[in-house]
Amino acid sequence: MNRRLTLGLALALAFAGTALPARAQAAPMVVEVAASAHVLLLLTDGTLVALGENRSGQLGRPKAIRRFFPAERVPLPAKAVQVAAGEDTSFALLDDGTVWAWGRGYSGTLGVDLKGAIERHTPEVIPNLQGVSQIVANGNTVMALMADGSVRAWGALPAFLTGGREVHPGVTQPLPLAGLENVARVAGSPSLGFALTRDGRVFSWGVNDRGQLGLGHQTREPQRPTELPTLKEVVSIATVAGAAVAVTRDGKAWSWGHNGQAGLGNGLHGDTGDPGQPAPRPVKGISDAIEVKAGSYGRHLIVRRRNGTLIGWGNSDWGQLGAGISGDHQPTPKPIKLPEVEAYWLGGNFSFARTKDGALWFWGEQSGAQGLLGVKGSQRVPAKVPWERALPQ
Repeated sequence: MNRRLTLGLALALAFAGTALPARAQAAPMVVEVAASAHVLLLLTDGTLVALGENRSGQLGRPKAIRRFFPAERVPLPAKAVQVAAGEDTSFALLDDGTVWAWGRGYSGTLGVDLKGAIERHTPEVIPNLQGVSQIVANGNTVMALMADGSVRAWGALPAFLTGGREVHPGVTQPLPLAGLENVARVAGSPSLGFALTRDGRVFSWGVNDRGQLGLGHQTREPQRPTELPTLKEVVSIATVAGAAVAVTRDGKAWSWGHNGQAGLGNGLHGDTGDPGQPAPRPVKGISDAIEVKAGSYGRHLIVRRRNGTLIGWGNSDWGQLGAGISGDHQPTPKPIKLPEVEAYWLGGNFSFARTKDGALWFWGEQSGAQGLLGVKGSQRVPAKVPWERALPQ
């Protein structure tokens, strides 16, 4: 009898042992999100998941016209460490410093001549581009921050970066942006961009007819990279719709530029005749900021605070600011009711956050709300994303 009990106990323990790894397996966690009308989710193990719109094969699968496709893994040859989403394009920076691209490549955004084709549905490496530490996609342009602190750009580049000549439909070979070195992060695009140096200075370049560069004056002609004279010890910077916001080490948020999408956070909304604000001014009511991020064509800005909460302003027509406000614009910063935010990401008309428990939250435009939450209409406050909708089944 004792032998039977011992055998039974041993079998029970054996079966329990085989089941333990499945029960103990950690839930997947999102470490970065990039979005336009499609969504790229980078997971802790370096795998990449894509979902959403796929009209140009930007999900890494054959293209199809449908509003929101479910999640599938994107085949990559190694672990991804960063992702970026442009207009119908996708990019993955791998741990070996190479960049892989897929989707629409008409403007040269995939870094190669497609020889008559306008899109590619599978990831391929961008040739002659190694040692990359950050990739930024915006519309039909791309910038790469190199490990040596320099910056390169390609795609539909403005003439002032290509020797004064228009290159149609775009530049496939990444070109260096002269005058930039010791760069830690880049934001914006080749037409209106910002570089944050490793010692906290900011350089800006591009259009400046309404003070978009924060130099304290306006100019008719686009400007080459120039240091902002008034901002020091900057730790984060973002730009959207002609407005820019920088966070300094003391927790202040500074804004400048064109207020057409209420991006200055000063309680006002400019119109087409808005003259712009050429010098940085502090955003009232914010003294504990640690970082700022901006949507792409979504035109919204959100700041993360030291207490783990978010506050945002700008365009809110799809609820992408998460404060539950109806209407097209939210010119005064308003808090988002989501505590313990560990990381967050904006893209298109979508917003995402990860809380300390590892949960993924979404708010914004209705196609994302339908695909990620299973609800109709825009999501104007944060809602937790079920893992079965975020990951391949």
